[in-house]
Amino acid sequence: MRHEKGNILLVELLIVILFFTLSQVIVLQAFVKAQQLNREAGITNLALLRAEDTAETLAVSDNAEESLGFTATDGLFQAESEDGYRITAEITHFTQTTGVLTTVTVKAFRDMTELFALPAVRYREVSAQ
Repeated sequence: MRHEKGNILLVELLIVILFFTLSQVIVLQAFVKAQQLNREAGITNLALLRAEDTAETLAVSDNAEESLGFTATDGLFQAESEDGYRITAEITHFTQTTGVLTTVTVKAFRDMTELFALPAVRYREVSAQ
């Protein structure tokens, strides 16, 4: 009788150890996933800050192409980041007799996926002579 109680106790301990081991694995996976999501959100946040800074710089500059500091390829200006995102800027000029409307669309990409797009517009009047 005593031998049977000892076996039952060992089986119960084994089940409890297995339960806590599985719980630990599940919780560890949740923490790893949370850390990964936090890192991705941080990179997206950095890309957004850089794009906002680019849009603000373009809004106050007289020559959008020179103020970017980006690499020009086929009319598309772009800059790569060490964090794995890419900022691009498409610049269009619409000239009228009263002034020039410059429209810039700043986009951020990560792994060929567009994260967001920010428009920036500036109108510069031409002085009448």
